[in-house]
Amino acid sequence: MNLIINDKTASSSVGQTIGKAARLNHAHVGYVCGGHGLCQACYITVQEGADCLAPLTDVEKAFLSPRQIAAGGRIACQATIAKEGTVKVLSRPEEVRRMVFSNPFQLIGYAADMGKDTAQQIVPGVQNLIGRIQRGEMGGKDALGDMIESIQGAAGLVVEAIQQGPMALPIPFKEQIADLISKLPLPQIQLPSISLPQLPSISFPQLPFSLPKLPFSLPFLPQQPQATASLEKVTITVQPPAKD
Repeated sequence: MNLIINDKTASSSVGQTIGKAARLNHAHVGYVCGGHGLCQACYITVQEGADCLAPLTDVEKAFLSPRQIAAGGRIACQATIAKEGTVKVLSRPEEVRRMVFSNPFQLIGYAADMGKDTAQQIVPGVQNLIGRIQRGEMGGKDALGDMIESIQGAAGLVVEAIQQGPMALPIPFKEQIADLISKLPLPQIQLPSISLPQLPSISFPQLPFSLPKLPFSLPFLPQQPQATASLEKVTITVQPPAKD
């Protein structure tokens, strides 16, 4: 099975939902409600291989507008891979990211369409939710456990990314943000010059009296004679002994 999420290949198998495959591959597809189709955080657009997926579920028919369905919209936690082939999808966060850095003005119409779709599907969505609650599909420990598992999975991804460093966080346009920050001119901060105050000069007061002179004089110390030595010239004459 060849599953491509946001232009990145993800391992998957037949019978698996796209939402489950996205979680296992750490792909940027949201999930909060535990795969019950309530939050629609995992909304995706199928760009290729729609025939490889199972038909729309009742949950998708209730929460997706006709416009979204016609555009290839699916809820990843509900869209099951039915047969082998190539399926290429685009998540909503990635779609928004591409708009931000290609044509931000598209976001105005995109947000308006999202609001219109949500308002249009409020009644069918609530009816579907009530029906599932009445059938016992949304109650009990299983549903709560699914939600807790999803939240724990999301928290685990964040913790893992933090351990790898700030830039490993699953932010949809972190590379572009980092690039923009690196190009921002840093302000030049000039520290003010600090001059220390001049210390005042301190003069000690003059004594009001003078020291008296000594009434006696020290005795004269005679100089000791210096010892001198001289070497006089000495002449030594050696005479040979007299002959008999």
